[in-house]
Amino acid sequence: MKILFCAYDRPGQIASGPNAWLQRLVPDLISNYGLDIQTLFVYSGESKKCPTISFFKNKNLPLQLINRDSCNYVEDQVKELLNIVKREYISIVVANLVVPALYATQYLKPFNIPVIGVMHSSDKFYKGVIAKFIHGKTKNQLTTAVSVSGYINTICRSKNTQTQLLNIPCGTPEVKNSTSLDSQEILKVIYAGRLVKEAKQVLKLTKAFCDASKVNSNLDFSIYGDGDKEQSIKALIEDQKASKNVMLFKALPPSQIINKMQEHHVFTLMSDYEGMPIALMEAMACGLVPVCYVGEGGVDEIIEHGVNGFIVKNRGEDYQEKLQLLVNDRSLWETMSKNARATIQQKYSSKIIHQKWYELLNQCKDVKQKPLRISLRIKLKGPLLYYGDNRNPNFKDRSTRFLKSNWMAFRIFVKPRARLRELFK
Repeated sequence: MKILFCAYDRPGQIASGPNAWLQRLVPDLISNYGLDIQTLFVYSGESKKCPTISFFKNKNLPLQLINRDSCNYVEDQVKELLNIVKREYISIVVANLVVPALYATQYLKPFNIPVIGVMHSSDKFYKGVIAKFIHGKTKNQLTTAVSVSGYINTICRSKNTQTQLLNIPCGTPEVKNSTSLDSQEILKVIYAGRLVKEAKQVLKLTKAFCDASKVNSNLDFSIYGDGDKEQSIKALIEDQKASKNVMLFKALPPSQIINKMQEHHVFTLMSDYEGMPIALMEAMACGLVPVCYVGEGGVDEIIEHGVNGFIVKNRGEDYQEKLQLLVNDRSLWETMSKNARATIQQKYSSKIIHQKWYELLNQCKDVKQKPLRISLRIKLKGPLLYYGDNRNPNFKDRSTRFLKSNWMAFRIFVKPRARLRELFK
């Protein structure tokens, strides 16, 4: 039984939760469970500058590559993926969030090759994936869809489907040394993740950090990540005159961010929506107390309000009040810190989660597969997914694009001839 895990990568993509998950799951399934796994990366830019590809190469883990720059259209990527499946005698494809792997479902199902998708969020992209590959036409429906939270799993179950639906969080390693808080120590708060407006709302988070630092001098805030709002965050901190207590740092690899978290006491998210954030689980594994605002998602499945953390009602007054509680009552912080660690150990540790993945993959070992025959032409229909769905335009679309881009030249070309015809009537 040979398994193909699929992922995206690009230069500088350090803070990607799904890729941090793969860096832990795949090596463990190979070394401790004896599974035969290859990982396919659909990447852009130079492969040697892609962090997760470099991680797998440095660990001498088997991998396959598809360059999005030279294999631009999704149809071509699907064809290349199918060639890899055939050439490597792949038995199971874990499509993860990779668009060409999801589209390969309709070409693999007739040959009894299972395809497993992973639903990491409930954003526009994943809602499109759920609509097409779980609730859509039978030929497109995934064999199994793994949701990282019960919230997402409920969305998947909202309509009838033939897809097997499971809830398996990504999990995180248990940490030996937890953080500590002395009676006179400043409470240190950290955010680690993408520096983007979509979902994460990092500017609102930064503003909340600045406001809280002005109210309470016993608080320090750190932001770790990369994204298109980096310069805006720097400008906001400067404008709020909060640079003494609110600091921005570059993203760190998964192995290093856990060490950095252990220097803090509280973890914060201010997202509009989340699946089951890996950074949150990492923080709780280190003993950080989560104080989070999340509009929707699975965060309330892991944070038990008032027991192992706080889910605040807003990014302002309620957030500041919960931080003040922890500043004033160090024994409360200590109790919550222990409960946060226990939550990970009992439900979300990599050991527990990887066992569930092994059991899932092992279900497929007795499936009788047929020799894969690859279609000469890959045809993809239906609405485009929110990102990554760069399809090869058909003749009508190409003609329309050509006319739009060359309309002025066309008019200049045609008009003189039209005038000549009028002269010779």
